[in-house]
Amino acid sequence: MSEEQNELLLRHLNGQLGPNEEAKVADLLRGNAEARTFLRAVAEQAVVVADVERLDQHKPQTAKVVTPIFRPLKWAVAAAAAFVLLSAFVIATTPPRHTAKVIAVLGPCQYIAADGKVRDEVKVGTLLRVGDTIRSRSSSAWVKLDLNNGSLMTIAGRSRLRLLNVDGRRGFQLANGNLWATVAQSAGAKPVSIQTPTATVEANGAQFDVEAHSMSSIVRVNSGAANVMRLADGQSLDVVADHQVVVSPRRSRPFALTRQPAPVNEWDCHLIAGSGAVFGKWLQPDEKNSVRLGASPLLIGKKTTVFMASFSVQCSSSPPVLIESGSRVRIRGTTRAEGPIYFGITTQRIKGVFFGKYTAKIEPEALGQAGEPWQIEVPLSQFRPKTKHLPGSPAGMELTDIWVVSREENAELEIHSVKFLPREVGQ
Repeated sequence: MSEEQNELLLRHLNGQLGPNEEAKVADLLRGNAEARTFLRAVAEQAVVVADVERLDQHKPQTAKVVTPIFRPLKWAVAAAAAFVLLSAFVIATTPPRHTAKVIAVLGPCQYIAADGKVRDEVKVGTLLRVGDTIRSRSSSAWVKLDLNNGSLMTIAGRSRLRLLNVDGRRGFQLANGNLWATVAQSAGAKPVSIQTPTATVEANGAQFDVEAHSMSSIVRVNSGAANVMRLADGQSLDVVADHQVVVSPRRSRPFALTRQPAPVNEWDCHLIAGSGAVFGKWLQPDEKNSVRLGASPLLIGKKTTVFMASFSVQCSSSPPVLIESGSRVRIRGTTRAEGPIYFGITTQRIKGVFFGKYTAKIEPEALGQAGEPWQIEVPLSQFRPKTKHLPGSPAGMELTDIWVVSREENAELEIHSVKFLPREVGQ
């Protein structure tokens, strides 16, 4: 071993390491027999030193009677050495500690511990363990997790993620929502496992995203590879970079690897395109509108309810949508009370990780008379980033979804059409 590795192990014995260095020690002891031998030798020497000291204090004295002196430090060294031997064995024979640390959070989120305790706030630094659940409760919310081995994971929108122990490997259950994962390659480590209502995704050294609903899961792999198993019949596919798969609970539906289509610069959400394409409540058609989607109430915190409708690009069977500097969002709908509404978009890097959220506020005067249909067209320049680290514009990114929110129940917000339009000619 190198001098640096020897020093690391000695500092480990002295309890001088931080969490990141302790993780390095764990990896070193798992994969390096010489490191385990070195640690065992040091521990055995500590035991010998403690034994010699103990015997020296108890050896016969001819001249006078000497009261044995108990030296706690030496006994502590012996006890620590025995503990180190046990720890080295446990570390070398068990999988890495399965935890996830919250390293960034925005918007209303909820933490549900394995014992059922609920916290309606999630803070940076929160440590999640097996059995714990985290929820992002609004379309404007997201949470970023560090999986303590260089791997990162982000959930966004209305998502629910639980940590599992799947046959000794790092496991997660994505009950619903959007997830972006960057799984670091780790020699000898078992793949990360992600379960959705319709599929199991396993990867070791890959960047991919998953959108999960009760009746479908969409998995897109951007680098590396992931194995995707359909729960309905146990069939599996190896999804390689630049490819995707749609997983339905119905065995009659196609389960096949396809290449990710090239991005387009416009999108018309037909609202009834498929499962998971929209969130809201369907209303009966009237003489003015054949399609009416009402906003659904969302409890996002104590005594805080908003009314929202949202629209997914992937679930509407659209190719990826490229955001350009002159792109526009056009939405038709009605509200029955005066008050502002909010348009929002979720963005990610083209064939990459989660990027951020942007919102635009629509003032009441722009909506016209209450109860009458309105059509609002908002240019990209009017959308503002939800966090300071984001650039002022998401141009060059990919559109994941669009949402519309009202804070007032009596607004009775309903949506009739949602379109994402390219920049106008001449822009």
